[in-house]
Amino acid sequence: MASNFCLTKELAENFKQAIVSGKIDIDKLSNMSSAERRQFFSVTLGERNAKEVNALLESKLLLKNQRLGMVNWAKQITGMKELTKTDLISKIGRMDRILNPVNEKEFLQDLASKRLGTSVTTEEAKKIMELSDKIKSLENFKVTEERIAYGRAKIDLSDYVNSLNPATANWFTNIAGVPRALMASLDLSAPLNQGWGMLSRKQFYTSFASMFKYATSEAALKNLQADILTRPNFKAAKKAGLRLTDLGGNLEKREEQFMTTLLDKVPGIKGSQRAYTGFLNKLRMDVFDDLVKKAGINGEDIGIGSDVLEDLAKVVNNFTGGARVGRLEGAVPALNALFFSPRKITSTLNILNPVNYIKPSISPTARKAAIRNLVGSSAITASLISLASLLGAEKPEIDPRSSNFGKIKVGDTRLDMTGGNSTYTILLSRLLSSSTKNSEGQIKSLGNKMGETSAGGLVGNSLRYKLSPNASLLLDILTKSNAMGEPKNISQSVMDRFKPMFLNSLVELFESDTDGKFGLAMGALFGGGLNTYTVLPTKK
Repeated sequence: MASNFCLTKELAENFKQAIVSGKIDIDKLSNMSSAERRQFFSVTLGERNAKEVNALLESKLLLKNQRLGMVNWAKQITGMKELTKTDLISKIGRMDRILNPVNEKEFLQDLASKRLGTSVTTEEAKKIMELSDKIKSLENFKVTEERIAYGRAKIDLSDYVNSLNPATANWFTNIAGVPRALMASLDLSAPLNQGWGMLSRKQFYTSFASMFKYATSEAALKNLQADILTRPNFKAAKKAGLRLTDLGGNLEKREEQFMTTLLDKVPGIKGSQRAYTGFLNKLRMDVFDDLVKKAGINGEDIGIGSDVLEDLAKVVNNFTGGARVGRLEGAVPALNALFFSPRKITSTLNILNPVNYIKPSISPTARKAAIRNLVGSSAITASLISLASLLGAEKPEIDPRSSNFGKIKVGDTRLDMTGGNSTYTILLSRLLSSSTKNSEGQIKSLGNKMGETSAGGLVGNSLRYKLSPNASLLLDILTKSNAMGEPKNISQSVMDRFKPMFLNSLVELFESDTDGKFGLAMGALFGGGLNTYTVLPTKK
C-alpha cells in the first residue's frame, strides 16, 4: 500500500456522501469481482485511487467479521498506512484466499498485487498457488535430499514472482560494469583471489572441489542456493551481515567483479560467474556454520542478532573479500565506478588492521579465527613459494620492500600467491622504512629529488592499480601511458579494458622463454596474479 496515499479532501467527502446515500452499497461490493470493484470505484475516484481503495477493501474481506472490517475500511481510506514488508514465502503462505482463484469472484486481485509488489492475473495467481502448495508439501523434510528439494521449491517460487516484475539494473552501472566483468572472466579465480584468506581451512578445499560443478551447471548452483537458504543458521547469517551473493538483476547482490547483466548469455562468462559466486557462497556459509558451532561450545551468545554472530560474519567476510565498506556501504555502486573492487580493498585493510586481532570486545572465537586465517594462509603461501623454488623457480624474496615479495618468480614471470594482499604489505614496508628494493637487490631511499621515488609517488601508483577499468582508462588517456609506464594510445587503452586478464597473462607467458609454463598457468587459472615483463638493468 502506498505509504502516503490518501484521497483529496473533495474526493473523500464525495466518497462519504456516496456511502450515506447508498450509491456505494457495501454488501454489493463484497459480491463483485476485483476487476468489477476497481471499475466501479474508478468512475468517481480515478483509476489510481480506485486500485488503492479496492486493495484496502480486499484486505478487509479477509476478516472473520467482514461487515465490521468494511466499516473500518470506509473510515481508513483518508489515511492508509503502509503494509508491513515480510519474507516472500511467508507473505504468500498467508495469502491462500487472495491467490486461490477458484473463480474470479474469490480472487482479490488488487490486494494480491499490492502485497506482491506487482500486478497479477488469474492465471499467474494459479501458478503462484501451485508453487506455494509444492513448498508446503515439502516443508516436513527429514533428509538432506528432501531439504534441498524444499529449498529449490522456494527458489522456484521466488524466481517466478520476480519474473512477473523483474529487477532492472541501472543502465549506467550495468554498462559501466562490462569491462570489469570481461577482464575478470574466463577463469576460476575465486580461490586464490578472494578465497586466499581461507587457505588453511578444510572448507576451502570442499568449496574448491564443488566449484567445477557450478561452472558447468546452473542446476548445481541452484542446489547450492537451496542448501544454504534451508540451513539452520541461514537467517542468523543474513541478520549478521554475512555476504551471500547471486546472479540476479540486483547488481549490488552480485560479486563486485560481475556487476552487470549484459554478459550473462555470453559462452564461458556465465560459467565463470557461477563458479566464482558458488565457490564464495559455499565457503562463507560453511565457515560461518563452523564458527557458530565453536562459539556455542565456548559459551558465547549465538542468538540471532547477537554481537557474536556479527563478529563471526565480519571475519568470514574480511577473509573472503566481502567486507562491508562501513559508512560508505550505501555508496558502493559509486565506489565501484572508481575502484576495481572496493569490498576487496576494504577486506585487506581490515585483515592488516591489528585492532581486529586484539580488541577485547570482539568475540574470542572471531579473534582466534582471524589469527588462524592470517597465519595459516601466510604459512601455506610461504610453503608453496618455497616448493616452487625447489622445483626451479628463483629463491623466495623475503624482503617485503621488494615487488617480488609473496610471488613465485621464474625468469621474467611472477605469480602472486597472496590474493593481491602482498601489494599492501610491500607499500606499507616501503613507507615505514622510507626505502625500496629493486629487482637487482639494490636498496634505495625515498626522496623528492629528480629521479628519486617519493612516498607520494608510491601511494599514487598503488592507487592507480586499484582503479576500475573505466577510471584507469581515463587516466591512461590523460597520461598517454598505462600504470606500468608503457606508452598507450586511446585505441590501445580501450582494447586493454576488454581483454580477460587471465587470457592476456597467458599470451604474455607463452610468448616468453619462461620455464614451467603449465604450472604457472594453472596458478593463474585459480586466481594467482600472473605477470610477465622484463626489468631493464639500472643505469650506473
